[in-house]
Amino acid sequence: MNRSFVEIADEALTLPQSEQLKLARTLLEKAEASGDVGAEAAWEQEIERRIQKIDAGLAKGRPFADVLRDIDQRLGR
Repeated sequence: MNRSFVEIADEALTLPQSEQLKLARTLLEKAEASGDVGAEAAWEQEIERRIQKIDAGLAKGRPFADVLRDIDQRLGR
């Protein structure tokens, strides 16, 4: 029987935070391993550009919880 995304996500959210982070890392690494090679270089450039903007005082960070809340609002959740 195939479990739905919601079932799997709900189960994952019951894990201790350290296990959730391990799961997230595993999923991201798997996605990156099968991804576009050129995308990696592009992301490295984008990360460097963003760091430079922050260091120059041209950008500021936001708490991750705020970002997630805004995304949920836009998606109507």
